[in-house]
Amino acid sequence: MKTLATIALTLTLFTSLFAQDVMKYGVKHIKVLAEDDKVRVLHFTPSKGDKTPVHSHPETVLYVIKGGKIRTTLADGTSTVVELKDGQASLRPPVTHSDEALDDIDAIIVELKK
Repeated sequence: MKTLATIALTLTLFTSLFAQDVMKYGVKHIKVLAEDDKVRVLHFTPSKGDKTPVHSHPETVLYVIKGGKIRTTLADGTSTVVELKDGQASLRPPVTHSDEALDDIDAIIVELKK
């Protein structure tokens, strides 16, 4: 049990150590629409094939304007394909991941700062 706790703590510290703000990459398909000390609003408009390097988000609200499929790879290497639906809204926990658009997508991401 002690080993499991040590592994979990190590993964958390490793993820935090290498967590990056997505805006530091200058990715063309992510733009800041508004920001203050409590929230940041991002416009996420990748075209099919666009990739975003490993980065982190705090808790977020996602609103999908134009849906499509996206492949998300978590910090531990696990990968999933998710289909975002037009008009979908979801609350998401903090995450460190990379992604690849499998379709053209248009979404708003609201990051909740603590």
